[in-house]
Amino acid sequence: MKVGALIRFVRQNIARSRRTFLMSGVGIVVGVASFVFFIGLGQGVRTVVLDRIFIANQLEVVRKTFDTGLTQSSSFFGLGATRDLDEAAALELSRLDAVRAAYPKMKLTFPTRVSGGKRIFGKDIWAELIADGIEPALVAAELPGPDGGPSPFRDRDAPTACTSNETCEDGRTCTGGVCVAATCTFVDGADAGGCPGRSYCAQDSGRCELPIPVVASHHVLELYNGNLATALAGAGKPVPRLSKHALLGFQVDATFGQSFLGRASQGEPMTRRLELVGFTDKAITVGLTMPIEYVKRLNARFSGPAAASTYHAILLEVGDQGQLPALSLAIKAAGFDLADKTERAEQAGMLINVVTLVFTLVSVLIVGIAAVNISHTFLMNVYQRRREIGVLRAVGASRADVRALVLGEALVLGVLGGLSGALLGVGAARAADLLGGRLPDFPYKPDTFFAFPAWLWPAALGFAVLFCLVGAFFPANAAARLEPAEALTG
Repeated sequence: MKVGALIRFVRQNIARSRRTFLMSGVGIVVGVASFVFFIGLGQGVRTVVLDRIFIANQLEVVRKTFDTGLTQSSSFFGLGATRDLDEAAALELSRLDAVRAAYPKMKLTFPTRVSGGKRIFGKDIWAELIADGIEPALVAAELPGPDGGPSPFRDRDAPTACTSNETCEDGRTCTGGVCVAATCTFVDGADAGGCPGRSYCAQDSGRCELPIPVVASHHVLELYNGNLATALAGAGKPVPRLSKHALLGFQVDATFGQSFLGRASQGEPMTRRLELVGFTDKAITVGLTMPIEYVKRLNARFSGPAAASTYHAILLEVGDQGQLPALSLAIKAAGFDLADKTERAEQAGMLINVVTLVFTLVSVLIVGIAAVNISHTFLMNVYQRRREIGVLRAVGASRADVRALVLGEALVLGVLGGLSGALLGVGAARAADLLGGRLPDFPYKPDTFFAFPAWLWPAALGFAVLFCLVGAFFPANAAARLEPAEALTG
């Protein structure tokens, strides 16, 4: 039978029994819709959890510690200390398989406090500062400079070559081919205003300094807007909700070496200005993050050389997530450990995969039941069309032609059912997003709870077609085995 004639016969049979085909396709539509819905939900939750809360393609390596029951120690009852995280360790870890780059992280190791916020809160607020430092290269792609210039998150105090004062930043003069901070004076304990642009006069150094660029985690703003602002408003102390755009460029004063908790073990306290230049998930969860070179210099001044050469963590950027288990074992074999956040990321990813798999199996079960129903429907259809099939065989149709006719009807049913189910699944997802949008704000609340990967659509369509063909396989064989004489006289 020619393809054109086969298509014509399939179209005529479906048009004649459209109600029967419609009822038999309901299960396929529901199953595919649930498949699309749950896969999209799983991918959406995975995106939020593993890309925003936990960063799945990064491993945070920390110094190995021993839990004594009351405290954690870097040595086992004084019998031997664990390895330090230093430049040698960073180089060793960067050479492990699947590691694309290693980025050290360093915390401030001395007391620090910040003050400011009058522009937003109506008065200055004092608080302890928790801060760390990271390599600017880690966030260079997220925080590009204006008009292709250097990123705002960089070491502004690094020596810069120059040919004239015009090539130096605000508050810098070209001296000996290098940009250096210009001198300035305080009058009665206040900046006399001699520093241009964004620079300011630092009282302890008597020079025009540029603000230290810092970044914050999205988590900080989410917690503030979703929890703290709501709680204060409920207590009769309303505070404004903040946006990322409004906070860019926000500045506070930081007093390094002194806070409410005491003073640093060495060095005189100094005050510097901090400027918020962006938000990134690579910043410390609660606190502020600055370029690591600032932290090294500050730790050397207030805690000594050892504090300036020892990292508290090293972030490994992984190319192939499939090698994460082997990489984790290699890290522990080298004498280091993984941060709790990394361990939780692995557990969260496994939990999401298990839950998504369970719901996917439910979808498969629904479509499987629908396939059984399709098989029953097609068997009844073949029985009712025995004489028609007998006539086709009598005028020259082969067994393969009859089998192709039944399977062609199942193919059309699978395609239509798959497309309808995919549309229904997307519609259900959009309805769920509308309902979710009415929920109160909470940390990491996404714009959508769903993410539909490109492979999902051919998978959903193939899923529907496969089960329809499986359901129609035995009825198609039964129809193909009918003898013309038996079909016409039985």
